[in-house]
Amino acid sequence: MTAIKHALQRDIFTPNDERLLSIVNVCKAGKKKKNCFLCATVTTERPVQVKVVKVKKSDKGDFYKRQIAWALRDLAVVDAKDAIKENPEFDLHFEKIYKWVASSTAEKNTFISCIWKLNQRYLRKKIDFVNVSSQLLEESVPSGENQSVAGGDEEAVDEYQELNAREEQDIEIMMEGCEYAISNAEAFAEKLSRELQVLDGANIQSIMASEKQVNILMQLLDEALKEVDQIELKLSSYEEMLQSVKEQMDQISESNHLIHLSNTNIVKLLSEIEFLVNHMDLAKGHIKALQEGDLASSRGIEACTNAADALLQCMNVALRPGHDMLLAVKQQQQRFSDLREHFARRLANHLNNVFVQQGHDQSSTLAQHSVELTLPNHHPFHRDLLRYAKLMEWLKSTDYAKYEGLTKNYMDYLSRLYEREIKDFFEVAKIKMTGTTKESKKFGKLRHVSSLLLSKVEEDTVELMKEEV
Repeated sequence: MTAIKHALQRDIFTPNDERLLSIVNVCKAGKKKKNCFLCATVTTERPVQVKVVKVKKSDKGDFYKRQIAWALRDLAVVDAKDAIKENPEFDLHFEKIYKWVASSTAEKNTFISCIWKLNQRYLRKKIDFVNVSSQLLEESVPSGENQSVAGGDEEAVDEYQELNAREEQDIEIMMEGCEYAISNAEAFAEKLSRELQVLDGANIQSIMASEKQVNILMQLLDEALKEVDQIELKLSSYEEMLQSVKEQMDQISESNHLIHLSNTNIVKLLSEIEFLVNHMDLAKGHIKALQEGDLASSRGIEACTNAADALLQCMNVALRPGHDMLLAVKQQQQRFSDLREHFARRLANHLNNVFVQQGHDQSSTLAQHSVELTLPNHHPFHRDLLRYAKLMEWLKSTDYAKYEGLTKNYMDYLSRLYEREIKDFFEVAKIKMTGTTKESKKFGKLRHVSSLLLSKVEEDTVELMKEEV
């Protein structure tokens, strides 16, 4: 075991500035694996760090490799399993519980004793030792007169440090300068003591000489600290101002966003209003023409025709989604409906009066055409009615019931007129009939002529209705 300890110290711990204090050969409990070594180590540099290192022998050779290391301060409990009977098993409680079986109880006890000492010295009794023999712990901490001696030996062992190559070289150079260093050790030690005293005196004088500079340096440090405090105060005030500016910028940004949103909404609202105004606004002249326009004159008829077309366009405009829910749109549509009803009623009344007037007209009677014995010509009536063709077309598309009523009235009045004229025609023909042979022949043809006249009336009526439509 001693040879293994020296080999581990040389190959693994010395390169890492660590010193090996205790070692135990173990394997994991309940598993058939190769043995490994648990090592208790301390660092050679301060502050001292105490570790428990797991070292395993390599499978490819006879060298050892460091597998895992735990800091001793992370060790919570050391469980020796049995404080009375010899038992090679023990547990170490780090972040989890590691169960080990030592190669011998003596190695286990030696390792636990070393852990106890390191705990007492560096960790101030932070580790709990469970199922550990009190005799083992008493042996680890001697009492009475031997305590100081034992403690001194322990400190000597703990404080022992091997000389590195540079220190060995310096000692050899110093001993070469004193030829009697080996033969007369007392003289060599005395010389070293004198040189040490000289160096201590020089150090004291250097410290005293630098005291003034230290005071100056301390004053400069105090002034620097005051300036640092002032700078911190200024930085705090600047930070407050920046925070205030940030809050104001956030408010401005939010306001700009709201303004942009408001402008966007205004533009959209103006677009909708322009659409409604352009498509649903009827000029005052058109409204006046629909309400009071003269339907007897050509100029008035043209104005009413244009107004009726404009009204129809306003009523048939394709509204966008949501427009029909606006109160103003509903009111405008109702106004258009009222205008349409009013104008349709006024147009129907006027045309009915025209039909009545034409049906009772006596200006062209059969008596005026008695010489030629022909039916009167009604082309002036037709020309007057042709002026209302577009209005009749508008009435047909907006109020078909009134259109049908006007058509029926026109046919009734015109039929009566033609029946009266045909009746007058036959009366005149009877009066003009005499006993002459020529006139008798003419009278024989009257029945054939009457049938032709009735067919002509029907054709004229149909043609006139087509022209009006």
